[in-house]
Amino acid sequence: MNPIRPIRVQEAYRFSQLGVSQTNFKFGQIFFESDKYITIRETAPNGDTQLLQFNFETKQLISRKPNKADSAIMHPEKNIIALRAAGEQPNSTVIQIFNLDEKQRIKNVELNETIVFWRWVNPQKLAYVTPTAVYHINITNPGEQQVKVMDRSGALSSENPVQIIGYGLEGNEKWCALYGISTPDGGRTINGHIQLFLIEQAKQQILEGHCCCFGDALIHTDDYKSSLFCFVERKSGETTSRLHISEIGVPPNGFQKYKKQVEVQTDPNYPTDFPVLMHINQRYGLIYVISKFSFLTVYELSTASLIFRERICNENVFVGAPNVNQGQYHIIGKEGIVYTISVNDDQLVSYLINTCRHIPDVIQLGFRLASRYKLPGADNMFVDQFNKAILTGDALSAAKIAASAPGTVLRNPESIAKFKQMQQQPGQPQPLIIYFQTLLEKGTLNKFEAIELCGPILQQGRKQFVEQWIAQNKLEPSDELGDLLKRYDVNLAIQIFKLSKSYQKLAQCYMETGQVDLAMQLQQQFGVSTDYMAMLRNMMMSSPEQALAMAKSLYQRDQSINVHQIAELFEQFQRLPEMTAFLVECMKNNRAEDGPLQTKVLCLNLQAAAQVADAILQMNIWTQFDRIRVAQLCEQKGLYQRALENYSDPKDVKRVILNTHALPPEFIINFLSRVDPALTLQCLQDLLRHNRQNLQVVVNVAVQNNQRLTIPACIKVFESVSAFEGVYLFLGSLINTTSDKDIYYKYIEAAAKCNQIKELERVITEKGDCYDADKVKNYLKEQKLSDPRPLIFLCDMNGFVDELTRYLHKNGFTRYIEIYIFKVNPNAAPAVFGTLIDLECDEVYLKQLLYNIRGMCPIEPTVEEFEKRNKLRVLEQWLEARVTEGNQIPAIHNALAKIKIDTSQDPDGFLINNQFYDAKAVGKFCEERDPQLAVLAYKRAWGQCDQELINLTNKNEMYRVQAKYLVERQDVDLWAGVLQETNPHRKNLIDYVIQALQDSKNVDEVQAAVKAFVLAKIPYELLGLLEKLVLHNPEFMQYKQLQNLLIITAIQSDTSKVLDYINRLDKFDPQIIAQHCLNEEYKLYEEAYAVFKKFNLHIEAVNVLLRNLGSIPRAHEYAQFASSPEVWSLLAEAYFNQGQTNESIDCYIKANDSSAFLNIINVAEQEEKYELLVKYLLMCRQTVKDVNIDNSLIYCYAKLDKNLDIESLIQSSNSADLIKVGERCYDQQLYEAAKILFTALKNNARIASCLVRLKQFNKAIEAAQKANTSKTWKELCFACVEASEFKYASISAQNIIIVPDMLESLIKQYEEYNAQEEMIILLENALGMQRAHVGIFTELAVLYCHYKQKKVMEHCRQYFQKMNILKVLRTCEKMCLWSEAVYLHQHYDQPDNAINIMIEHSPTAFSHDVLVMLLQKITNTDLYYKCILFYLEEQPEQINDLLRSIQSKIDLSKFVKLMKNTGYLALTLPFLQQIQNSNNKDVNDALNQLYLDIEDYENLRESVKNYENFDQLALAQKTQSHELVEFRRIAAYLYRKIQKFDLSMNLSKQDQMYRDAIETAQESQNVKLVYELLEFFIQNKESEFFTVCLYTCYDLLKPDQVMELTWRSGLMEFAMPYFIQITWELTHKIEYVQKKHEDREKKEIQTAQQQQSQALPIAQDFLLNQGQLMLGPPSQMSSSNLGFGQPSGYGQPPGFTNSSMNQAPMGYGGQQFGSYQPPGF
Repeated sequence: MNPIRPIRVQEAYRFSQLGVSQTNFKFGQIFFESDKYITIRETAPNGDTQLLQFNFETKQLISRKPNKADSAIMHPEKNIIALRAAGEQPNSTVIQIFNLDEKQRIKNVELNETIVFWRWVNPQKLAYVTPTAVYHINITNPGEQQVKVMDRSGALSSENPVQIIGYGLEGNEKWCALYGISTPDGGRTINGHIQLFLIEQAKQQILEGHCCCFGDALIHTDDYKSSLFCFVERKSGETTSRLHISEIGVPPNGFQKYKKQVEVQTDPNYPTDFPVLMHINQRYGLIYVISKFSFLTVYELSTASLIFRERICNENVFVGAPNVNQGQYHIIGKEGIVYTISVNDDQLVSYLINTCRHIPDVIQLGFRLASRYKLPGADNMFVDQFNKAILTGDALSAAKIAASAPGTVLRNPESIAKFKQMQQQPGQPQPLIIYFQTLLEKGTLNKFEAIELCGPILQQGRKQFVEQWIAQNKLEPSDELGDLLKRYDVNLAIQIFKLSKSYQKLAQCYMETGQVDLAMQLQQQFGVSTDYMAMLRNMMMSSPEQALAMAKSLYQRDQSINVHQIAELFEQFQRLPEMTAFLVECMKNNRAEDGPLQTKVLCLNLQAAAQVADAILQMNIWTQFDRIRVAQLCEQKGLYQRALENYSDPKDVKRVILNTHALPPEFIINFLSRVDPALTLQCLQDLLRHNRQNLQVVVNVAVQNNQRLTIPACIKVFESVSAFEGVYLFLGSLINTTSDKDIYYKYIEAAAKCNQIKELERVITEKGDCYDADKVKNYLKEQKLSDPRPLIFLCDMNGFVDELTRYLHKNGFTRYIEIYIFKVNPNAAPAVFGTLIDLECDEVYLKQLLYNIRGMCPIEPTVEEFEKRNKLRVLEQWLEARVTEGNQIPAIHNALAKIKIDTSQDPDGFLINNQFYDAKAVGKFCEERDPQLAVLAYKRAWGQCDQELINLTNKNEMYRVQAKYLVERQDVDLWAGVLQETNPHRKNLIDYVIQALQDSKNVDEVQAAVKAFVLAKIPYELLGLLEKLVLHNPEFMQYKQLQNLLIITAIQSDTSKVLDYINRLDKFDPQIIAQHCLNEEYKLYEEAYAVFKKFNLHIEAVNVLLRNLGSIPRAHEYAQFASSPEVWSLLAEAYFNQGQTNESIDCYIKANDSSAFLNIINVAEQEEKYELLVKYLLMCRQTVKDVNIDNSLIYCYAKLDKNLDIESLIQSSNSADLIKVGERCYDQQLYEAAKILFTALKNNARIASCLVRLKQFNKAIEAAQKANTSKTWKELCFACVEASEFKYASISAQNIIIVPDMLESLIKQYEEYNAQEEMIILLENALGMQRAHVGIFTELAVLYCHYKQKKVMEHCRQYFQKMNILKVLRTCEKMCLWSEAVYLHQHYDQPDNAINIMIEHSPTAFSHDVLVMLLQKITNTDLYYKCILFYLEEQPEQINDLLRSIQSKIDLSKFVKLMKNTGYLALTLPFLQQIQNSNNKDVNDALNQLYLDIEDYENLRESVKNYENFDQLALAQKTQSHELVEFRRIAAYLYRKIQKFDLSMNLSKQDQMYRDAIETAQESQNVKLVYELLEFFIQNKESEFFTVCLYTCYDLLKPDQVMELTWRSGLMEFAMPYFIQITWELTHKIEYVQKKHEDREKKEIQTAQQQQSQALPIAQDFLLNQGQLMLGPPSQMSSSNLGFGQPSGYGQPPGFTNSSMNQAPMGYGGQQFGSYQPPGF
């Protein structure tokens, strides 16, 4: 009988089926938001990241594709996925949400933070957690990005190392909770943190717990769901957890808010276990708490009672999801297995009542659950209470009990009958009415109740009540109820039939109400059968339109119906329009079998209503009709378009298409576009010849089909009828879509012939790259058009200006020359002028053209053309006119300049005054003519021709001009160029430059020149220049920059003059000069000091003395001279850096400077100069309030033993950090001072520490009791142990031994001072403490291992479940306690380690029974073989017992090989015999070898007979030379089995085992071997065996050969049985053949007689061919083919029987062959 289990845990799916590695099942890589979808971010074998989507409902893989997203989660209900990936910026994240069904992106959110956790909190919102806050994304609001809900705070803030593992949102979105975990000690302790947040009021509460959840449940009443918040609390330092259940919503009226807490049970074997999942099961009023190590704890919510606890799997759990509809919960473990947790409805209440006796009023609780959630298990209680209420006449109570009862326990016809039988109480309704009212208030009426109630109501005409109940879903639908309602209202019946899914009756109702479409839909969906043809026939007589609608609906719902049959029905009633409409709708598929019906419909309509047929044909949905017949009727009716569409004969087409008056042009175009190209060309030609008005249609056809017909063929059609206009129109439509030059040429030719000058111009100008310009040009020249504009445009576009000019000049088109250069292309005027000059045109005409064209032509090319031909003088007037117009083009002014220079028309004035000529070009023109003019031209450019001027002046040695130009230009680059060292003219130039500068009065010119000298790095020349300017020129003596530059130049070139310049000058910048002096390159420190001193820069001067000159005495003197606090501060710092602390402090005091107090404090304290430091600190306290100053002052007082000063300072206003100073004093063993400070702070913990160090233990205990902290007790305990005050140590230790983290250090302290016995006593006393933890049991075991080893085993057996077994194991192994180690490994599920210890330390740890038991649990198969070797060495007598226990776990081949290597294979003979039935080759070989070695031929024979999986040849070779004959017989038998019959027979002959030889010969079926064996028997005179061989090998021998052999050997007597048998067989065969021959003759005679009776002239000769009769061996002459068999007992050798003949070979040992015993045997 199965035990009652309220909770069912089932394995739902294994992801190993999809090949998902277990390494992918980690927190953050798998998301399980609901019972619908699971997403896994897995790492593929190639290292790529891919996304796996799995439909958990259908257990089907949706997709498994590579994806770069960091994480993905599916929507809990819809096919929506959210993807998360890192953004482009560091620490940024992008979230994208997609609707996979609609294939669109819903949201795209970009964040500037990373995401540490996210999940769907409800179907509308996605929540994500960043390091600082929590946000929500609403997918139903497209415009909203994200909403910040709360900031992370407390232990969950980003400042603390915490891992977020969950987030929840209350159903009404008023509360939310964030929870996570952290560890302070590397994983040994897991702390939980919860941040509960009230969203509306922005209030929060920090809780200490690992997990929490929100949910609704029935707590107070059966119809009010309370909103709950539940969490598991475990405070830091505690080992117990508590479940809190709190109501966060408003309770119902009259109730208080619900709040419960209960302790959560934990398993001591899993001290680090903690809850990871919680779920409120609303369907049953339960709450699940699931821990990391898969412990499921279930509580009933209304009482917070524990009802179930169990470990549901052997793997860690980390993610889960609910199935709200079915009341299930799914979890996933680390191994990738999905488990489903569900409630066993049938057993929950029974389990509560029978098992959970620890719950108060458990029976009442079970009854309440059964009533509230309609659960079985308390049926008898419901029935009893119901019957009591019925007996007392309390109808209302009975109704309420029935309403709350589960199922049909009370809600059945019997209960209704009881209510009917009850007496009506005065003033109350009838009991049955009370019953129904109560049920309607509570829920829904079942089938019986609904029928019982609705019947009377409908009879009373109160149909509205029934309608209301149906709308409110208060009636259980059923066929009976529908039938009842149908009598009164069909529509109400339809609603019930819908709900009850009675589709057959629903369809009937639809048909009765005329809702045919809905009836058809039911038929299609659910296969409801209906006689539609009968209904159509009925409708045809009453309403043909409705019949048509129904027929169409039938076809739309089911296209497999017989359309022809329905059409015939319409035809029978002569309803051609309806038939046509129906067939047009139903024959859209255009099936071949519909062809006759299509023809029929079209023909009928062509004769009766041609327009209908025209419309049908226009729809182009039918193609299976008779086209010729339909086309002929269309032509007769004047429907030429439809006729053409259906004619296929070219003659018909060419005849009908000439009716262009009745055919739309568009149709002609489309039609001719579909027919054969040759037919199209013929039709086009006929249309043109028939009527020239068809030209436009023909052109349109040709244009639309130009690719199909080819353009040349179309042109040929037009040209065949001289329709050049058609060519023009045809090509005009295509000219913009092609680039074929031949086509363009044809088009140009046609345009010219049609005199289309404008179009000709357009094509030439716009399509210049689409025709051969040269060919068109020649064609137009040949045509000699009266209007040469197309030719002009062509030549202008293609650069034929010279040829055009010559053509126009030659043909007298002078006017067009002017038009060309004036209007068409003035830019071509230079080329035209050049050609006209070459044609020797009159200069007057040229000047006239120039005068008229003015400035419209390009001036530079024009000038160039005239200058090239030496006609520049012709342009003089034209150029002056352009200048007069204000034209500033350089080419004009260049040309005028050249004219004036060559004609000497005041060139100097022109060059100076004209600002528009190109100075470089004109200067180049003047260089050879007059260098002065060139200088004027280059100067006018002012910078643009600098190099040309320099080169010109150098070439002509004009240095003065060059120097003056350089000074005036002030150009740095120009100066750099002329002052280069490679310039051979530099020396001469510098002299003129200095002279020019002395004459200059412009400061800028001087500065530019000096800068150029500096950059040129010619210091000596620069120094000379500056001395003349600064020291001797009063104009520049007061300029600061020049003085600076003079001194700097001296520093760089002549340092001996620097100090003199510093003393003589007083306008320079001291900072700049000093900076140069202090440069590491020059190191002019004295000069820098002189500069600073001269300008009273005291700080800078002292810095030079201290840092550069390193003279502290001079600095001290200067400080006294300057008397500046800043100077004293610098000097103090210098003393401090030199390590002269006294002098430094003295200087700081003089400077009243407290800025360096930190450094002074550090150094003075290191040098222990506390008296001097006190003075300095007192000075600092006057200006600065700093904690470090007061801290150091108190410390100095403590070092100087001025405790009164400390008390005075503490009592006054101060900034000291008393805790820090007190700790420092404590560390420096200044315990009195530390006690004063801690007393001021009222820090009892530290006071106790100080008192301990002062040996005042009583007071220390009192202070520790006030502090009551573990750290204080620990310190006090350690000090007491150190002082051997074990009494006080024991008092202290009792307060810290319960803290696991301090226990180990406490034990070390006791051990360090050799107080192990006291520590053991302390731990033994702590075993019974309420707060005893794992560490106490563990450490006591460790101490036992070290000091009391006899108690170890007893302690382990008693408390192994409460210990840290691993630690005790390590200690036992270290102390060589091997038996205890084996015991602990055994109970820690480490059988491998236990076995290894037994093997390695067998004298003390070995136990055969324990080892055999552990071998059943190990996973390392190598350990089996290690144990086998161990047993061979130490326990050989038990080896077979060991092997039997692991028989199914070892590899037999490997085992045999191992035993062979050890040489002890014989020891395992019993085991090998036991496992031989496995027929393993290695086992068989080993056993056979053992049998051979021990000469056990009987077992060897049985082995080779029963087990064939061994090396038979090798064994035969080993045994064939054995000294025992039985082994040689085995060899012969093996050779026979492997079909080496000759070897087998030879062995049998040698051993005179003739029976074996005969059997071998017979089995070989080798005739040669048989005859050799017979001859052998003859030679050895073995007559009896000769006879046996003849009988055994009967079917292999020939009678003649046997007869010859026996006759020669004289053994006829022994062969007689054989010959008798042969004679008998031959006789019977002859008789059989003779009988067959007679039967054939009789049959032939009968056939001949029948033919004669039929009077048929048949003459036929029968030829009978008789040959030699060949008889086979007896085995081939069975009764099935010859009609007889071997007679029993006849012709057999004496003693032979049939059974012995067919018997298989017998055994080998001394057994007789059959029943025959040859003589001599």
